[in-house]
Amino acid sequence: MSGKRVTRKDVADRAGVTPTIVSYVTNNNRYVSKDKRERVLQAIKELGYHPNTVALGLKCKKSYHIAFICDDISNEHFAKIVMDMEDIANERGYIISFCNTRRDEQYINKLISRQFDGAIISTDILEGELINKFPDIGIPTILFGNRIHENISKDITFVNIDIYGGTLKAMEHLVKEGHTKIAFVDSSLKEQDTIDYNDLRVKGYAEIHEKYNMVLNKDYIIQGANGYKDVFEKSYKLFQSKDRPTAILVNDDMHAYIVMSAVKSLNLEVPEDVSIIGYNDTTIAKYMVPRLTTVEIPRKKISRAALELLIDKIEGKVVKDIDIDTDLIIGNTTKSMTQ
Repeated sequence: MSGKRVTRKDVADRAGVTPTIVSYVTNNNRYVSKDKRERVLQAIKELGYHPNTVALGLKCKKSYHIAFICDDISNEHFAKIVMDMEDIANERGYIISFCNTRRDEQYINKLISRQFDGAIISTDILEGELINKFPDIGIPTILFGNRIHENISKDITFVNIDIYGGTLKAMEHLVKEGHTKIAFVDSSLKEQDTIDYNDLRVKGYAEIHEKYNMVLNKDYIIQGANGYKDVFEKSYKLFQSKDRPTAILVNDDMHAYIVMSAVKSLNLEVPEDVSIIGYNDTTIAKYMVPRLTTVEIPRKKISRAALELLIDKIEGKVVKDIDIDTDLIIGNTTKSMTQ
């Protein structure tokens, strides 16, 4: 059949069944006897048949295409979430596009124009007005609740990741080890004059200071860093100061590694001179020397929950927000001040 597109009828003729049976097998939506199914699958393999998903989408008014939109597609944390989602999506007949967020209305409009069946969004930088554009035109939308989002459409369903609880666990761990001068790398990395308490990491960081009557030194908060080099330079400057912190909570494991490099450049040791805690429990956390203490985000659980909720929404089912816990993985980058 070289040079000619293989059709459903071609497969049916080869397998000795009707085109309808071929459709049932490829869509996996009706019972087909084992013998007929095996014949159809063998014919598909022999002929190199690919179902016309575009035609199917037009018929069903669906594209079977989902967008996952996040602030940094180069981050391993998000890449692994998408990889886990793809396995589930493939089982349900969907594909996923991995997109970066931009605070640009024209860019968001371009994304929406691609006619995705649904969107999953994880962002610290998009305002509610831009996020709401998706549900406002009827695109089922899941939003990761990793910060306090303001003015969000009631049509958005949340997968609430307990970043706040994870931060409290990390901060309590440092306080119990005797640290009172604790620095922080802001997750949004946006230059701003005031502390962003909508960031759940910041919220937990500040509340532990209040709980234990510790002075919250704004000079200990690194924000507005633009890339790894800037994180390094600002960390270097912070730990070079005479009144340097003895511990630091860092928004991401990779940034924690950069902070550790800055600390060691000053001939300081981790954890002897500086204790460090990261977030996400990514590969680098496991293989850093010493092994990084980090807040674990259960990616597989998040991936399955978000994708299954979204597909249920696409199929018109009623869904509810869900909450997902985090945990603190104790490594070797923190140490008691009394030891």
